[in-house]
Amino acid sequence: MLKRFSFLLLVMMMALNAVAQTITVGGTQRSYLAYVPQNLGAHRPLLISCHGMNQDANYQKGMLEIESVADTAKFVTVFPEGIGKSWDISGNRDINFILALIDEMVDKYDIDPGRVYLSGFSMGGMFTYHAMNRIADRIAAFAPISGYTMGGVTAKPSVRPIPIIHTHGTTDDVVSFDNVQSNLNVWIQHNGCPSTAQVTYNYRGTPHITRHVWGPGNDGVEVVLMEMADKGHWISNDWGVKTGDEIWKFCSRYSIDVNNLPSKPVMQIDQRYAGMDGMAGKQFAIVNESEAKAFFGAGEQNLGYDDYTTAFDDGNTGYMFKLEKSTVAGKYLLRLMTPDGAEYNIWGKPGYLNSQPVSGWCSFILGLTKGNGEDIENGAVWDIQYVDGKGYTLRNVATGLYLHDASPAKFDTPAYFSFCTLKVATGITETTTDIHSDGNTYDLMGRRVNDNYKGIVIQNGKKYIRK
Repeated sequence: MLKRFSFLLLVMMMALNAVAQTITVGGTQRSYLAYVPQNLGAHRPLLISCHGMNQDANYQKGMLEIESVADTAKFVTVFPEGIGKSWDISGNRDINFILALIDEMVDKYDIDPGRVYLSGFSMGGMFTYHAMNRIADRIAAFAPISGYTMGGVTAKPSVRPIPIIHTHGTTDDVVSFDNVQSNLNVWIQHNGCPSTAQVTYNYRGTPHITRHVWGPGNDGVEVVLMEMADKGHWISNDWGVKTGDEIWKFCSRYSIDVNNLPSKPVMQIDQRYAGMDGMAGKQFAIVNESEAKAFFGAGEQNLGYDDYTTAFDDGNTGYMFKLEKSTVAGKYLLRLMTPDGAEYNIWGKPGYLNSQPVSGWCSFILGLTKGNGEDIENGAVWDIQYVDGKGYTLRNVATGLYLHDASPAKFDTPAYFSFCTLKVATGITETTTDIHSDGNTYDLMGRRVNDNYKGIVIQNGKKYIRK
């Protein structure tokens, strides 16, 4: 009886350590499960583990079996919950969630921000690859399991060399093992790793595990493949070798400096266009100022609609548009432009803002009518009207209804948007009103200046451009 009570007490203590919590990100309440060992200590690491599609945080926790490893090594494990049990693997919605989680864990548990690691299973593994190009400055090492970017992995030239450990079963019938190597090769080359791996068969005495190591590469990073023979689409934990333990042993070797991260430029509205006159040939962002959100191309063909920081990110397909005349008199196409100012194309065809039928499975795409993701006639054609004092309305010619967000044009009443140019927020106020010196006006060298001084001045703690 005493043994049974002790066992139940242990289970209860472990359950208490796995705490379900919520955090609000971009106006949406997000959920996560956190496993925090007792007597954690100060400035400890964090492992974030993302579930597969149609799974959840609790299921991922059960598959990974990380508790004993975390208890011994003293690190926190967080299992985030995806919206609709899936992950955004093309845009920044869930990237922002992960960044918010890191900040939350740093505040709550004194996590070392330079020792944060990201892993995920299946679609969570796809998201892990997606994050490599987005937040390698915040994640010290990456550990995808049974997942990779289905459209082909890319490595942005600006991304630092990153350590990767990828675990995959050879008989996976959901995400094929056959394509693992081609995806890893992209990062092996990017990291400057040797093209030939060091191979260990019967790894740690396990007949089904072959461990491939490419490295060291630049900055001492390695790319590792844990090849699980005859294993399917699940996390392998047998023969005394646990995937979570292997991930921890690999990732814990790496840390990054997050104290001197360069600040990202903040985009804000510059010039607003009033009316259609003079818009020909201009590039402009489409924003809803009342919601502080903007449209952008998310991934290869999807439309995103999110806060300015997310929308105006050069990692997106683009966020500027231009008008083109359509075959319908007085109506327009909205052509997406790439971050470098070129015209965006999908599969070699022009990319336009394009509304699917309200009943269609695809909520909204960027593409031609009658193209891939087939649309209805004139689905990419818009009746654009300017209402003085409110902004532009976008009414789709095909549906006869209005655009509000990244869903189809399906609303009876209009939403109002600004067509505008953007500028980088510098913290400096540009003004044509003279800023008179009052004895406390200084230049950037800290010297007092008089009314004749032109340029950037500091007065009462604020910066101005005196013209």
